[in-house]
Amino acid sequence: MGNGDTQLTGVPGIGRQAAQRLLASRHQLLVGAVADPRVDELAAGRGEAGLVYTAAAAERARAERAQVAAELQRRGAVVVDAPPERLPPALADAYLALKAAGRL
Repeated sequence: MGNGDTQLTGVPGIGRQAAQRLLASRHQLLVGAVADPRVDELAAGRGEAGLVYTAAAAERARAERAQVAAELQRRGAVVVDAPPERLPPALADAYLALKAAGRL
């Protein structure tokens, strides 16, 4: 995932961390992350060398994803990580929970 300053804003020089700080200073952040079910399948690969390397890469991707989610949560964001078919209702539930808790 690099240095944590991946450009996500469309504004040169403003990366993920800077954008998050700016947004979080005024808003409750709710982040939706689409989980790829194929990564879990790839992570289970064993047997031959190619499958083991693929499994290692999938595990690394999962670890990096978890690291980014944890960083966002430490900075006050609510992160919803779900497969494509479950993400929309999970985001709606998270939004309603934030609203009910008076955090919006």
